Amino acid sequence: MHQKELFRLETPYRETLAIKGTEFGPADAPESLAVVGALRGNEIQQAYICARLVQRLQQLEEEGRITGRVKMLLIPVVNSFSMNIAHRFWPMDSTDINRMFPGYDQGETTQRIAAGLFEHIQHATYGIQLASYYLPGHFEPHVRVTNAKALDPARLRDLARMFGFRYALVKEPSPFDTTTLNYNWQVWNTYACSVYSSVTSSINERAAQFVLARILQFMEGIGAITLAEGELLAPAAETQWAREEDLVNVRTQRAGFFRPVVAVTQTVQQGDVLAEILDTDNCAVREVLVSPVSGTVFFIHESELINGETIAFKVLHASEVL
Repeated sequence: MHQKELFRLETPYRETLAIKGTEFGPADAPESLAVVGALRGNEIQQAYICARLVQRLQQLEEEGRITGRVKMLLIPVVNSFSMNIAHRFWPMDSTDINRMFPGYDQGETTQRIAAGLFEHIQHATYGIQLASYYLPGHFEPHVRVTNAKALDPARLRDLARMFGFRYALVKEPSPFDTTTLNYNWQVWNTYACSVYSSVTSSINERAAQFVLARILQFMEGIGAITLAEGELLAPAAETQWAREEDLVNVRTQRAGFFRPVVAVTQTVQQGDVLAEILDTDNCAVREVLVSPVSGTVFFIHESELINGETIAFKVLHASEVL
């Protein structure tokens, strides 16, 4: 194990921004893996999972169960500056580091941060980003791959299956996505996957341990570590593939208290009640949200209050699973 500083940025506002990574395995290993935790300041769960992964790899190293075939670089926190003040994006201009790749070392601040990070991870054989969604809420833990059309899609799918998640989503990139880490990793020939936990801005220990176990299984799958039989999670019967656009949005029309009556991962039928929206003056039911399709509840809005015209649920249509 070796910890090193990857990038340093002096700022006139607060403490110095320093991105640190922890390496495992020999520098001359034939393959490499980079794992990136929190790119944004509110990605507490993502940072926690990556830090737990560092802790677990330390234990495996002491037990002689790191094979030496894959050099691993783990980076729990990129944007500590924003994390310290609980701000999702860069606080000076609200720009998103994950919309700045591959970066520019003479550009704006977040472009420089992206460039400084990408310099160390752009040539990795495999890449894992512990990602978060633009909507605050609770997710079915899953893996996503971006169809950047730069690498062998069959190989990318095989790698995604190694995690053993119940679901894997394929995302067709829009022009907006071409500056993300996942997309640029693939342009630089890294087989990249984005892993989503159930929460973002808080720690869910059970979900963190579940995702951690899935990442460890991926690491064993690529030959980086060896796990004992009892350490392996039972995989899903078979990873089910779907397109991101197959997630059906359920939007509110009215604002009020948000009271869901279903949970993430729950199977629902078309017409089933998903939630009630209650009046904030007297708790009268202002709206009843029902599922427009039969399928799996994939996402639920997080806050106990909700506005009108807001995505409250995403349901994965059963007939759209690939």
